[in-house]
Amino acid sequence: METEETLLLIFVAFLAAKIGGELMERLRLPSVIGELAAGIILGPTLLSLITEEHTFFDVLAQLGATFLLFSVGMETKLSELKKVGMVAGSVAALGVLVPFVLGYYVSILLFDNSVEAMFVATALVATSVGITARVLDDLGMIHSMEAKIILGAAVVDDILGMIVLTLVSGVAVGDLTVVKVIVVVAEAVCFIAIVTIIGTRVVKYASGKREVRSDKTANGMWAIHYTTRAFKRDSWFDKLRQRQAPFVIILVVVFGLSAMASFVGLAAIIGAFFAGLIFSDTKDTYELEHKFEPLNVLLVPFFFVVMGARVDFSDFAGVVPVAIVITVVAILGKLLGCGLGAASKGERTALVVGAGMVPRGEVGIVVAMIGLNMGTINESVYTVIVLMSIATTLYTPFLIKTIIRAEAKHTKGLPFIQRFRS
Repeated sequence: METEETLLLIFVAFLAAKIGGELMERLRLPSVIGELAAGIILGPTLLSLITEEHTFFDVLAQLGATFLLFSVGMETKLSELKKVGMVAGSVAALGVLVPFVLGYYVSILLFDNSVEAMFVATALVATSVGITARVLDDLGMIHSMEAKIILGAAVVDDILGMIVLTLVSGVAVGDLTVVKVIVVVAEAVCFIAIVTIIGTRVVKYASGKREVRSDKTANGMWAIHYTTRAFKRDSWFDKLRQRQAPFVIILVVVFGLSAMASFVGLAAIIGAFFAGLIFSDTKDTYELEHKFEPLNVLLVPFFFVVMGARVDFSDFAGVVPVAIVITVVAILGKLLGCGLGAASKGERTALVVGAGMVPRGEVGIVVAMIGLNMGTINESVYTVIVLMSIATTLYTPFLIKTIIRAEAKHTKGLPFIQRFRS
């Protein structure tokens, strides 16, 4: 393809994505919906070139997915895991287990293919709570107990979801034998352990963040202990003469871990997610969100446009009913799993938390992309997952508001003190 045609495609794709995103933002919906819609609308015509013969756009889409997952990982602070509590942990665990089991067995009935069923089930595990946070903020509930549980559970949910994706993508490349599963589990555990345990310590040491704490020992002497929090010493990053040295080093780590994950047979973006994870506790020190935002603004829309262009409605009558079934399973899976995890806090809290964990958003679409690129799911299954991700994201605000309004209507006739206690 000629350079002029390439530039024209870039222009059209980026402009369409931004127009779609702007329209969704004005409707107080995630811009990702507009970017996907732009790809779906343009896919059958001009942008069909993207999926048929223009591999350059596949590279742009892969880069977009890489930095998207890096940003998701960067929002998942390992230090916050100690603060989420047992309730948030149980919400996340059951919110992964129940949707996966339900999704797998329903998908086996629908597709009669165990590998495709695993990818659909993995897409149902994902959670994207950005839209939930916005709804709770609009309702004045962003500081409520429900919001704290949802946001805390999202931290654990992201990590568990990536572990499930790691295992499924590894198992999908070979036969489903016991030996294969054991090998994949071992690879996943080793990769995650190296990155999260060794990687985080190296990053914190290199960034120069240490805290001095003195404790009196049994013999009356004072001992000095070093931890990784407050005291600032010289950073390795600051000693480099390269311009924007921390940014450059992080880019090297992102690409390096992505390549490493791909080398051991895992999805490359899993490496990007864990790269974000190990830098999550130092992101404020180097203003990483601010520095990576321009990259995300440029590249992430191409990912969603390309993903939208790959949606296939040629078998509309066959795809939509299946997508409706999977969407219902996706909603029920989170309502039951996450709601059960928060049941100890009362029925209202359980319902709000379950509803708040429903949206799959961009994470579900990333899972679909991996399955399609690996050749383990066909275009119809891919379309089903994308439609489910869009539907759950759009439905969540209405579901949360319906639950809260129903609760308000139920307590309206009660005495004030009883309403307060409820």
